[in-house]
Amino acid sequence: MNNHQNNFERPTTHGFWAASQGVVPIVGVDIPFDEPKAPDIEFETDKAPPGDGAPWLPSGVETRKREMKTIHRLLLGLVIAFGLSAGAQAKGESNIIRVGGSAALLPVIAQCAKDFMEGHGTWNKADPSLPAEKIVIHVSGGGSGAGIRSVLDKTLDIGLVSRFVKDKEKKLLGDHKSYLVGKAAVVIAARNDNLLVQAASGLTSAKLAKILSGEIATYKAAGAAADKPIVLVVRDAGASSAELVQEKVMGDKNISPWALWLPSQGALLKKLESNPLAIGYISSGIVLGSDKLKAFKLDGIDPTNENVINGTYPIARPLMMVVQGKATKHQQRFIDYVLGDKGQAIVTANHYVPAVVK
Repeated sequence: MNNHQNNFERPTTHGFWAASQGVVPIVGVDIPFDEPKAPDIEFETDKAPPGDGAPWLPSGVETRKREMKTIHRLLLGLVIAFGLSAGAQAKGESNIIRVGGSAALLPVIAQCAKDFMEGHGTWNKADPSLPAEKIVIHVSGGGSGAGIRSVLDKTLDIGLVSRFVKDKEKKLLGDHKSYLVGKAAVVIAARNDNLLVQAASGLTSAKLAKILSGEIATYKAAGAAADKPIVLVVRDAGASSAELVQEKVMGDKNISPWALWLPSQGALLKKLESNPLAIGYISSGIVLGSDKLKAFKLDGIDPTNENVINGTYPIARPLMMVVQGKATKHQQRFIDYVLGDKGQAIVTANHYVPAVVK
């Protein structure tokens, strides 16, 4: 068995994504990367909710729900249309690899794909046993759950996942292999000038659950001096970070109905960096790469890579690539690149824990 394979297993996703440092070509067409823009559907936050930390439901929430459902239907249609078009185009073209899934892994894999394509150009230069065909690697998003579905329906060749595979997903995948790319923490973060950042360096899991559920709805109720509303920003329910927070922190509590649900890590990052009243959970690599954000300790533990490695930080997850059945020679060559020294250097550069800690 390949040294990088393990008993972790995971899924895949679709939705085109390119490297923030450049572009990822789609069959000869260079498409600049632009993180999908989150819909600006928000309620007014200039007034604190009624009561001192009491749950509240903003006016217009039903309208927001209807608008979000419409957006979701439109996005689903676009994803399906793109997937069908891409699948037809790729039929019989083994030089093309489609990779997608976890938003946490997107910047790592996009940069690996860009470097791999630019470094080799054609497959025979990556492996002499392969034909002299142009290397084309598509990298896409959508979340870990969508990643699994896309591997199952053959929309993608390699799935990117940042959580453990569920038992029912394992049954659907059948014969498959998973490769550990790295590890990461999910952190609670806010801007450096956030009221709670100034009042406390950390949160307990119990207090965090009350904040995310809306039981604590103002900064005064959370322990800060000013009586301002807490603006919650969270990932959509299908994201692995959302599932992990629900499991490790929320328990039987639900995320507040007035939280702003965002479709990507990039959109969430923009909201956190632009709003001093915002608090949310996000991948550790993204926070460590931002000079505008501060990560809270959780139950007294810093969300550092060291604490991810030693297992003391409570919200940590594996970052993996998953292939159903046996990888083709083209796919295996790219997987080996990601798991090799160059790929693992990119994992480290994105502030994640590499698969093998030296």
